This record gives sequence, C-alpha cells and structure tokens, in this order.
Amino acid sequence: MIVSSVNYKGGTGKSTIAQNLAVAFSLKGYKVCIVDADGTGATMDWSEDRHELELEPVIMVSHLTNPASFTSQVKALYNDGGYDLLIIDCPPALSPVAVKAMSISDYLFIPINTTGGNDIKVTQKLLKEFQKIREIKEDNGGKVEAYLLANGYKKNVILHESVIKIMDQLCAYYKVKRFKTVVHNRVIYGEASMKGRGVVELDNRKATLEVGQLVKEILAMAGN
Repeated sequence: MIVSSVNYKGGTGKSTIAQNLAVAFSLKGYKVCIVDADGTGATMDWSEDRHELELEPVIMVSHLTNPASFTSQVKALYNDGGYDLLIIDCPPALSPVAVKAMSISDYLFIPINTTGGNDIKVTQKLLKEFQKIREIKEDNGGKVEAYLLANGYKKNVILHESVIKIMDQLCAYYKVKRFKTVVHNRVIYGEASMKGRGVVELDNRKATLEVGQLVKEILAMAGN
C-alpha cells in the first residue's frame, strides 16, 4: 500500500502523521518505508536522529525530490524493498512532486488543522486536483481514495467544532472520507518528532491511544 500524507499548506502535520504511522505500523510487524519528498528534509532529519540513537524498529527513509524521476524511484523502492506500507511525506505546495505522489498512491491522508486560518481553502484546491487524478486513475482501471484527518483539535472549542463540520461538508461535496479519529493538540507530538520517535514509544497514554485508533481505521480501510 502506498500512501501520501499531503496538504498544500505547511504546518498541517503531514510529517508528524507520516512519522507516527511509520513507527506504529513497524511495531506491529509491518515492513514500512517513508519517502521524504519535502525539500526541507524534516523527516530525513528525524530518521537520522533515530539511527544515531539506534532505535528499534529501524525505519527506512529515502529523500526523493526530483520530479523527473520521482515516480520510477518510488515504484522501484516499493517493489524492490517488499514493503507492506510506503508513506510519502509530501511537500507543502501544489508542486510536480506532490501531484506525482498523489498519482501513484492508493490513499491520500490529508491532515487539516482545526485552528482556522486558510486551511480549508487550501484543502479545497487540493481536493479539486485530487478529483482530476482520481478520474485519470479510474479511466485506466486504477483507484485512489482520500481521507481527511482533523489535527490540532481542542475539545469544546467552537471554532474547532466548526472546522470539523466544514470538513464533513467537503467530504460530501468531493466524495471523500474523514477519519473518525481526531488528533488532538498535544505537545508530545512535537517532543516525539524532535527525539526521532513516535508517540507510541513515549509515555503518553492518550496520544498512544489516538495513534492506535488511527492505525485500526487504516487497517479496516485497507481490508486487513
């Protein structure tokens, strides 16, 4: 399964989601790889921290940013490595690499901050591009699905509740889905990323349960 963690806006949690899913699935025995397609190389830095600390499980991370060779390199990596799950950590822009990543993915995971701002408008642009990609794949006998993920959520905050309602409206309009799991605003996510870890490797029950619920949804989504 190839998955893209994607949003055209920076700071939505794409890298955080990619890193935490990679760790959680690896700990369940799945062979996982991350493709860091962002020029900043944040997930590559996370990986290097992980290797320096000799953390287990070992998670393969490749930094691929050349649009000309991106598709062939990702496919070769996925097929030759025998991975169960390959996660593409996409750049925060409507770039050739992001479009190619979406085109070769089975699923798109689209994190959206519930804190307001222009996240919704930017996501609408992404979903319009996704519609084109989905049509092309379906015409060629393929398939791709998209799931919105509410991130940075705070309970009982009116704005955050409103954003989730708007997300559901986007799902209905663009015929995509939303994860039932909501990722809350927790400092532990930033701390884990700085330490080359996932939250399931640290002592935080709520965040661990959150990621565990998301993993269960993904496995059910994929029919496992």
